[in-house]
Amino acid sequence: MNRMLRAALELAEAGWAVLPLDGKKPVTPHGHLDATIDRRTIRRMWADHDYNIGAPVPRSLIVLDVDPRNGGNLQDLELRAGVELPPTLEVVSGRRDGGRHLYYMRPFVQPYRGSVPRGIDVKINGYMVMPPSIHPDSGSPYRWVTRDVATLPREVIKLMLPRRGSKPKTPTTASPVALASFVRGLQSGERHDGLFWAASRAHEAGVGDRGLELLIDAAEDNGFSRSEAERVVLSARKEQHA
Repeated sequence: MNRMLRAALELAEAGWAVLPLDGKKPVTPHGHLDATIDRRTIRRMWADHDYNIGAPVPRSLIVLDVDPRNGGNLQDLELRAGVELPPTLEVVSGRRDGGRHLYYMRPFVQPYRGSVPRGIDVKINGYMVMPPSIHPDSGSPYRWVTRDVATLPREVIKLMLPRRGSKPKTPTTASPVALASFVRGLQSGERHDGLFWAASRAHEAGVGDRGLELLIDAAEDNGFSRSEAERVVLSARKEQHA
């Protein structure tokens, strides 16, 4: 039994639905929607390849995805909230810059990024890369920092409330970070057109695959399935070349 299959089975035994990843991308037809805890299915998924492991964010949890590439820093969040974050279950990314995924109890059904500082994504949808997956760029493994899952302080929870009556500002630049922030702020009824608009601006600006991944991740955080978000981004690309 290969190492990734063993880890995937252990995660499933602990209640985490899992899916195989090629690097960070799902290899199944419907992405994270194909995640499962069924042992026979998992054995089949990893039978012929030592794939990385992904897992959808459980309904009871929320992930603070700290991305140092985009300025993510927990101290900024603590300063804004005026309180320290309690230690919790954590995954340290295999990236060289040490990205972090912090798992907390989900405070309510639909937390928003709200006033959380840039570089920290609030993830309740989509999937996360799980240990001991190997980061495709660095070749280093993701690893657990094993702790009990903590509850977020109420001062942090307040930052995740939606701003009533507010709409996302149209970005003045086509930077991936600005466009991703715009997509996360879209309200129900404007999400599809808003993602298409943002993807079109990204394609016009020649944004690369990594920037497009930020858009797709943002769309997942706002309720899209990954395959649906990818279709919209691809459709915008085709429109640009029509």
